[in-house]
Amino acid sequence: MPSAVARNSKNTNQTIRGTGAEQSISSHLITRKPPYSQKTAELNLDGASSKLDDVTFLRLPEVKAITGLSKSSLYALIKEKSFPAPVRLGARAVAWVRSEVRQWAAERVHASRSVA
Repeated sequence: MPSAVARNSKNTNQTIRGTGAEQSISSHLITRKPPYSQKTAELNLDGASSKLDDVTFLRLPEVKAITGLSKSSLYALIKEKSFPAPVRLGARAVAWVRSEVRQWAAERVHASRSVA
């Protein structure tokens, strides 16, 4: 059975099979929103919106991948004030500011290179 998109667009005979659903090529453009995790926050200190690249949040799996550290190691460093603390996003959600994690990583590289 053809999909709703293919049935409703009788002005074309072409069909594209993409991500499991049929899509018809027509004169209409279909725009898709990026997943929520790819959006960036747009706040400066007084809460007003600013540039898109100012603040981006990283969740725990991304922080672990960037640093190469385990969850327990990250939280131990946070307790020692050696790693940036997460920002509370909600009652049960936290995330880290991407620029702070990158700065920490750059400082670690610089410290390890200057010791030798």
